[in-house]
Amino acid sequence: MGCPKCGGTGFTEKDGLLTLCSCRYEGANLEKYLNIPPRFLNAEFENYVVVSPSQRSAYETCLYYVSTFDPKEGKGLTLIGPPSIGKTHLAVAVLKNVYRQKKIRGFFFDTKDLFYRLQGQPIDRYNRLMNFVLKVPLLVLDDLGSERLSDWRIEVLSHIISYRYNFLKSTIITTNYNLKKQEEEEVAKALEERLSPAIVGKIYQMNQIIYLTM
Repeated sequence: MGCPKCGGTGFTEKDGLLTLCSCRYEGANLEKYLNIPPRFLNAEFENYVVVSPSQRSAYETCLYYVSTFDPKEGKGLTLIGPPSIGKTHLAVAVLKNVYRQKKIRGFFFDTKDLFYRLQGQPIDRYNRLMNFVLKVPLLVLDDLGSERLSDWRIEVLSHIISYRYNFLKSTIITTNYNLKKQEEEEVAKALEERLSPAIVGKIYQMNQIIYLTM
């Protein structure tokens, strides 16, 4: 069945002007167009389960981020916390609602999957994918730091972060790791040790840091 608003055309008419129908920003097309994994296709702000005060704060921060999103500002979010606390759920909800409310396309990548897609590609395909990753208005890098970080992967990630930092491209990052080590025994748990202080420094400057705990 077609959309009752537009009859399946994708456009509505008002006062002689054609505009995109809201159905173009809803439903099954989000999975493919925003690259949302099937497990998180139904992730919305409305069904995000808040248990702790930090989750409430993260939820409210993400809602505000969507309502004030301006692609020219290059502002992003970094969601930090243990597994299964809802970081990816919130990142997907932001991605979907920026698309719906602002009509701005974003794209979701599990960071490990991004590296697998880039590695071993012919140079023309590599360049096309990398160009998209660098320039898409809103990029989600999910589960940053969990992958095995070879020198090549660190270099690629540094290029992505540096470009998006310099050219004011908004980036949402989720990670299980602190950005900086808190104590000596936590070295392996800090992104600045797994990546580099330079990369982490740019993340601090380009993104608002949100900590989630139970």
